[in-house]
Amino acid sequence: MERFIPDDVINDIRSRCDIVDVISGYIPLKRSAGRFKALCPFHGEKTPSFFVNQERQSYHCFGCQKGGDVFRFVMEKEGVDFPNAAHILASKCGVIIPERQHGAAGTGKTSDESGREREKLYKIHEELASWYSRLLAEHTASRVAEYVRKREISEDSLRNFRLGAAPDAWDEALRLLSSKGYSEEDAVLAGIAVKNEESRRIYDRFRNRLVFPIWDEQGRVVGFSARTIEKESEGAKYVNSPETQIFKKSRVLYALHMAREAIRDRQYAILCEGQLDVIAMHKAGFTNAVAPQGTAFTEEQGKILRRYTDKAFLCFDSDEAGTKASLRVLEILLPLGFEIRMISFPSGKDPDEFLKTAGPEALKVSVESAISFFDYVLNKAKKEFDQASPFGKNRIVTEVLYYVSKMESSVVRSTFATELAQEMKLPENIIFGELNKRLERPNYQVPQQQAATQAAQVQELPSSVLSKAEETLLELCIAHGDVGRRLSEELPTEMISKTPVGHALDTVISLTVNGEWENSVKVLLDQICNEPNPALSRILSGGDNERILEENRKKALDDCLAVIKKHHLEAEVTELLREIDSIQDENDRNEKRKLYIEKRKKLLELGKRK
Repeated sequence: MERFIPDDVINDIRSRCDIVDVISGYIPLKRSAGRFKALCPFHGEKTPSFFVNQERQSYHCFGCQKGGDVFRFVMEKEGVDFPNAAHILASKCGVIIPERQHGAAGTGKTSDESGREREKLYKIHEELASWYSRLLAEHTASRVAEYVRKREISEDSLRNFRLGAAPDAWDEALRLLSSKGYSEEDAVLAGIAVKNEESRRIYDRFRNRLVFPIWDEQGRVVGFSARTIEKESEGAKYVNSPETQIFKKSRVLYALHMAREAIRDRQYAILCEGQLDVIAMHKAGFTNAVAPQGTAFTEEQGKILRRYTDKAFLCFDSDEAGTKASLRVLEILLPLGFEIRMISFPSGKDPDEFLKTAGPEALKVSVESAISFFDYVLNKAKKEFDQASPFGKNRIVTEVLYYVSKMESSVVRSTFATELAQEMKLPENIIFGELNKRLERPNYQVPQQQAATQAAQVQELPSSVLSKAEETLLELCIAHGDVGRRLSEELPTEMISKTPVGHALDTVISLTVNGEWENSVKVLLDQICNEPNPALSRILSGGDNERILEENRKKALDDCLAVIKKHHLEAEVTELLREIDSIQDENDRNEKRKLYIEKRKKLLELGKRK
């Protein structure tokens, strides 16, 4: 996994973040038999099955089988990737991350300097977000406050979305930042101030506007979008922050940090056109609404959204611009595997207008009545082209298949192709033929060679008894440094399975032999962070049984070794019998028989030992 963050920084974050403290910030934990337990935050349950091991800095849920280290917990709970989880934890423990993509290349600055510069930008934006919000709250007679009342933006919305007012002045923001110790150059770098290249004058970017703070996935203010309050304005309707070291428009979804929990709970996201639409949807109870920020929807934004859900409801205006924007979003989301539905409001209103005129219940009905993207595109094409004409019918089919062909799943494509054939009263083979032309492939069938390859990749897993033996050995290896040394002498690597637990066992044995046994838990937690595994997280959390007592350790070790050796001896004996039956030469056959008898004796000895 590419982290884009130096290992020493990751280790610093890990050493400073106690998993109990971090998880306690999300859910209440209670101490239980040397560990902590709670109701699992990842699935509904009435009896606690979620355990946290402070000593090993790991967690595991015996209900849903999720587990890992503090990074994995934040990734699962916040729905973010590893770098974003690292940023969230870094902000909690005060570590500055000097990211490479924003580092020294071409700037003459070291990574540390670049990291400090980014932290300065975060602080500047937070200072201004609080200041803008305070100005709106305190100056109730201002033109921005009057505009807010006219738009019927509630106090809750103002507070939750931290809306603010930029004063009708040229240098108020600059003066504020100066009083906090920031220079004009800092303000320009942050995008808060603009420098006139001719006059060299520096002035505030946002003036006499309603200000919307823009957040990144971690909930840090990284930019602003400011709306004019004048009916007849010479300037743009919206003025947005320029791209900076901390603000990339194509990677930001407005209010995502507020919506992600609701997106996971409801299992779908509502994608709106702008900030006021998002605020209206949240006010109506749809807190799973987000919007692209200051630019057309991008593939990067689609991939970010895909981390939280595979289902999206599009809520765009029904005018020509809104329709074009909706179709563009379809082109991006369909190849990413999204199921898409389209929300529309009567009389072409947007969510903000419709909420004011019809109320939250009517808005809820519109969301629940959302139609599939297929019906949306088909209905649009039927309105534009004459279905009674052969050429019109061809245009309708072409229009719909353009979007169907972009879908990731061949099953879903086939289903919609069949539905289109029924709607247009055409033979299915005609529709499938047209679709296959677009896909540039002869058919939907998986080639026999590919199917054979896939089948060959399926590996036979060891029996449950063998798996349990390896799990127990791994638990013993992690808990006791001398166990790994004994296993290195008595358990050949070829006898260890290729499963994640087997790989972990082999890893811990190697670490022990190399004098690095103390790093075993950290190495395995890193492994889980890359590829989550229920068995490993359960073992690292302390297992689902009481820790093996000292006096039982040797017996448990002997028993597990016997199980594994017996499994491999049985396999060898079976293979020898097969070989003996196929050997023609009598001398060779006798040699194999001797080896077979030898192996059988070892099997009997293992059986007596058990």
